[in-house]
Amino acid sequence: MAERAELLDWQQVPEDAWHDLARAAGTANPFYAPAAVAACVDLPEAVRPRVLLVWRNQTLIGALPIATRRARGVALCVENWDQRVRALGEPLLRAGEEAAFWRAGLPMLARMPGQYLRLSALDADSAGTRALLAVLGEQGRPHYRTRDYGRAVLHGGASSAAHAAEHVRGKVLKEHRRLRARLNDRGALVFERLAAGEPVDAWIDALFALEQTGWKGREGVAAAADPATERCFRDLLRAAHEEGTLDFHRMSVGGQVIATLANLERGDEAFQLKIAYDEEWASFSPGVLIEMEYLAHALDRRGLARVDSCARAGHPMIDRIWPERRRIVSLAVPFDNPFSRLLCLGSDRWRTRRARASTSSIPKGTPA
Repeated sequence: MAERAELLDWQQVPEDAWHDLARAAGTANPFYAPAAVAACVDLPEAVRPRVLLVWRNQTLIGALPIATRRARGVALCVENWDQRVRALGEPLLRAGEEAAFWRAGLPMLARMPGQYLRLSALDADSAGTRALLAVLGEQGRPHYRTRDYGRAVLHGGASSAAHAAEHVRGKVLKEHRRLRARLNDRGALVFERLAAGEPVDAWIDALFALEQTGWKGREGVAAAADPATERCFRDLLRAAHEEGTLDFHRMSVGGQVIATLANLERGDEAFQLKIAYDEEWASFSPGVLIEMEYLAHALDRRGLARVDSCARAGHPMIDRIWPERRRIVSLAVPFDNPFSRLLCLGSDRWRTRRARASTSSIPKGTPA
């Protein structure tokens, strides 16, 4: 039987089928799981999403939350659903069904209001992205890369000691040991992990409070910056804890929590959702220390295959201790009509000219 595609409001998607697909997806993406969409839908910048579903018989083989981006009432593009929490835009696809999803789904997306298809924050090397490019090639359709960068990622296989020896300078490791000793002089230095069944709200409160002490609090972009954002993160963390996919760590000195790290797990992968530390303790590098402690948890105790930092490109802290990169791309895909093709081609040429002008304006001898 041929695949069947449909578009449903996110609340109309059969929840059991969506949950099952989120757990089984060949490329994990907790940000498009049902609980994450439900938590994030009321964010100030979020558009109410629909979900592209592709079925084979009674089996859901692919799902992608989507929306139409508008400006002054004009439909600009159809895009995979985006908001501040989402760090990965990969569709949820069963392994081996990637091409079938795009062949069935692309015509459905073309019927939505919008001038072209924008797919952001994709893994450039995922089976889903490779299948998309192959399907577009089969159909003689172009695509344009609008963003391409490397994001810090931790790959499993080695022990934490081996990773540190290979990727972190001995002088830096010695400094880490010195900082831990200095903290112990202030009071017992304790690293804890939230246990299954333990109440999560106090841990969330501590994370929010620590984040407010830093630049995110000062600039009004912390999780507790406004009621909708606080509710989003609280609901997301609670839901993940309830389903057993929240990996929550904290670091305390003399009973005072000075750093927290919250991760979302999917099988043998993890995604770093939030890290926060008390800026009054900044001279002790608490963010680095909790990440180094997490390294031992991820590699030695959990044996994870991959941890995505979900950090911006060029992050000053995580890039130094996680040297490997996950290539993240955004694509503009014209619909199969002359106007859409010309629009995307013109936009690509404009981006190219702008990039060249920016490069040529850098003085000679300036470090890259």
